[in-house]
Amino acid sequence: MLKGPVQVAPFKEHNILDIAHSEPHEFDVITYLPEQPSNFILSGKFSLQQYCQCLLRKLFSLNKSKIKPFIQYQCEQLQDPFVWLNKFEKLIDLNRELFTTKEENIKVEKALMVIELLRQEIECNKFNKAARFDFDRVKGKLKQYSSPEEQLSFLYEAQAEYLQNKPKLVDPSEIPFDQKCSIEIEKIERLEQLKKRTTQRTAVLIGKSIKEKIAIRGHLNILVDAFYQMLHEKKTNGLPYIDATASEITDFIVNNFVDKDGHPISESTVRTMLSPNKPEKRPKNDNRIQL
Repeated sequence: MLKGPVQVAPFKEHNILDIAHSEPHEFDVITYLPEQPSNFILSGKFSLQQYCQCLLRKLFSLNKSKIKPFIQYQCEQLQDPFVWLNKFEKLIDLNRELFTTKEENIKVEKALMVIELLRQEIECNKFNKAARFDFDRVKGKLKQYSSPEEQLSFLYEAQAEYLQNKPKLVDPSEIPFDQKCSIEIEKIERLEQLKKRTTQRTAVLIGKSIKEKIAIRGHLNILVDAFYQMLHEKKTNGLPYIDATASEITDFIVNNFVDKDGHPISESTVRTMLSPNKPEKRPKNDNRIQL
């Protein structure tokens, strides 16, 4: 925990992750305090104060061995990593007095050493900025987005960024990054179209099924009682008038009739009305259909 407020460095780029919408990568800069906005937006503006504080806290939360991959991860996602490294160095210098423990100072020195090494790589054109166009990494980050709209937005942005910052050297044996994005975009869009067609087809079938059922204009118990009479009271040659069980009749009524408002009929209600032990659920003699 830093002892005191953090002095701000004038970062032009700041790669953060909004934990309200996505699961963070190990090296993502995220908010730490519940009272801070997860998207770093405060009063309609990006909060450099919060970013600088969270950046330093992320640095000190990592093991010493992970400081280099952390800084590399940040640089790979930036338009101008050289400027960002300069600002990061300035942020450390501005806040030296806050680093009071031996462990913090060890990590600061390691970070400064990595900053200098990466600056040299950039100046000598050895820094592999194209690593951010690793499609396996993109697919990994794609899983952080829950909706197809968010996934497509992320892919469109990644594709546009690649086309605007194409690496000078591209492996001719590999499918270009932008084409891989297009393939993934097409897959997501087709899956969404298939899902919509399936949903629409199901809705049509359900609607058709309900529409084809016969509406009962009166009380349900009058209709059920007619079946009850044929099952228990009316006989032919000593046998029930219809050759069916109470369960089969229940299924028949539920599957072929709806109430006057078009609503499905309750299976349990029909079963109760068909029970010989529930005469109170069936109509009185003057309301019965006389068969």
